[in-house]
Amino acid sequence: MERRTDSGIEVKALYGPADLDGWDPASQLGDPGKPPYTRGVYPTMYRGKLWTMRQYAG
Repeated sequence: MERRTDSGIEVKALYGPADLDGWDPASQLGDPGKPPYTRGVYPTMYRGKLWTMRQYAG
């Protein structure tokens, strides 16, 4: 069964290590808290920050 996103990109039902051939995490993934922010905007994410509930009005 072929699955596609609304943009027409094919999506497999399951991905494995073979799908990562040629992918270098050291150069393409980045470090936490550093651009391109693929691993979050904070190095420790929210482990050192309490969650806050905010209310927006507009």
